[in-house]
Amino acid sequence: MERQSIILTISLMVATLMVSLTTNWVSFSYKAEAQQTASNHVVVGGGNNTYPFYGYSPQQIQIKAGSSVVWSAPPNAPMEPHTVTFVINNNTMATPDAPFAVPSSTKFMPLPPNANSKPNIVPGNNGMNTAIVSNAMSYSPSVVDAKGNAKTFPPNGNPTLTGNEQYVNSGWILPKGGEQIFPGSSSTFTVTFSKAGTYGYTCTLHPWMTGKVVVK
Repeated sequence: MERQSIILTISLMVATLMVSLTTNWVSFSYKAEAQQTASNHVVVGGGNNTYPFYGYSPQQIQIKAGSSVVWSAPPNAPMEPHTVTFVINNNTMATPDAPFAVPSSTKFMPLPPNANSKPNIVPGNNGMNTAIVSNAMSYSPSVVDAKGNAKTFPPNGNPTLTGNEQYVNSGWILPKGGEQIFPGSSSTFTVTFSKAGTYGYTCTLHPWMTGKVVVK
């Protein structure tokens, strides 16, 4: 009988400890998520060299009209590029690679100069070849306005989204220092939302990555 009482006492102590740990963990997780949302900051990607495709954290963020959201990659994440891309009009979707016709005499120089890379070039007619290269509308921060006018911006863009745009893209986002590997890429992207609404976005390089900004 005494042995059963000891076992019962130990079991109750273990159960109490598990409830306490669970309660503290839930409380910690809630506070961490609230703090991250309040800062209007979203982490892009992450993971490790084996699995570098984590999504956006938090996946959904709520802000007030006139506020901004900042996206950035974790500093210790693999040099795997991601984008933050709002496609309001599917016809304006920019693919990462695109064909361009260039004079046959044009010479492409890899960046950095010692990189083991070259463009895909297909022989064409009339002295023109077709080169498959990185599309600036995907690689660089870019906006297609309501009238269909396309514009690209320098790295670490900071556009204002009015709700009338057809396409808003961050360009390639990498951890700070990625510019040495992908010259011209960004380490942050900031969007100011001036109009209430729900804005969904995705990564053009990893389309299973999705996020949402709710503007009140």
